[in-house]
Amino acid sequence: MQRRCRRRCDDPVKSAGGFSLVEVLIAAAILGVVLLAIAGLFSTGYSNVGAAGRRTKAVELAKQKMEQLRDGSFPPSTVGSPEIVEGIYNRSWTVAITGAPSQVATVRVTVAWPDANQGTRQLTLTSMMVP
Repeated sequence: MQRRCRRRCDDPVKSAGGFSLVEVLIAAAILGVVLLAIAGLFSTGYSNVGAAGRRTKAVELAKQKMEQLRDGSFPPSTVGSPEIVEGIYNRSWTVAITGAPSQVATVRVTVAWPDANQGTRQLTLTSMMVP
């Protein structure tokens, strides 16, 4: 008696598991969309890191000027002339003495720098000191 093969045994090419061309193309399209989204995140992240670095540098420059004013003596109601620091940062400062008996000085340091996305950015530190 002759044994009949089941459908699996009839055609070894059809019985082999695998993906069709349509399935492979759909998977490639999905992978392409995901990779494009990730690439967009990298460029956004890179620009955010650059902006944060410039802001950190501006804070450092403002603190530096604040310490210079704290260590030195300054005349009452002084306006410092703007100075360009490291090529792109514009730093200015003012000192206003208030209250005759206590002689409290309000010191304000402002640092401005160009930003590619939002024009010019500005940071101001304000402190009260006793001269």
